[in-house]
Amino acid sequence: MLTTLKTLRTLIGYILCGLLFIGPFVILSIVALFGSSWAFNSLYSIDIAICSICHGTRLESISARSFRLSHDKRYHYQMRVIDMLAKPFDGDNHCKRAHKWESKVINL
Repeated sequence: MLTTLKTLRTLIGYILCGLLFIGPFVILSIVALFGSSWAFNSLYSIDIAICSICHGTRLESISARSFRLSHDKRYHYQMRVIDMLAKPFDGDNHCKRAHKWESKVINL
């Protein structure tokens, strides 16, 4: 029951943040596809903000968190969905590479 409530809370958080950030996300994604590092960094900041709002984390992206907690079934499935969505833009194993990069670059 507790896991179901946590999953529901996270899903509601993602939906509400998604509704809040959908406009900027779409615009920044289009600009980032044309090679703008500013737009990419802005998208990354939105990702970290959403993860912070939904999970109370500090400086961790949803992708890196999904990989780090992939031993939990719900994060494993979340990681697989993110990897599938990111594959055309970032290749295979997006979440694993995000976690590896964040672990090296961000000193907490």
